[in-house]
Amino acid sequence: MKILSLIKNLLRFKSPYKLKIVKVTPQHEEIVPKQVEPIINVPTDERFEKLAEQVASLVKHYDTMADKLADDNMKALLADMSNHLINTLVLGGCEPIADDAKFDMSRHLPTPFTIVEQGTPIHSTVRIGVKLNGKVLIPAKVRI
Repeated sequence: MKILSLIKNLLRFKSPYKLKIVKVTPQHEEIVPKQVEPIINVPTDERFEKLAEQVASLVKHYDTMADKLADDNMKALLADMSNHLINTLVLGGCEPIADDAKFDMSRHLPTPFTIVEQGTPIHSTVRIGVKLNGKVLIPAKVRI
């Protein structure tokens, strides 16, 4: 519960990005930034980079857990937690990966998972990804 209260406190700050709801399902909402240029400077502090990598690792862990669950409510909870962590990384200065037109295996993860050729047109972004200082921390989930 500590992590949920921490996330809620972090999300009370005003976002430098204008967020829009792009898809609402009974389980959760998926968000994509409308504006993709960072308004604040990207942090170069090594401590922030380590923290961002740990948060990205936690998001990947939640994704792995969700894939193993049968309960849709638990999947929705994990997806919501991942979305809040990603939003927090963007608020902290990480660059969002969203609205790309062509698939790039270093930046995207197809949803549902399939083998996709480099350069295939992307239909929509399901969940934004995050990169910091040119390194992809969380690939964007995209529909082909």
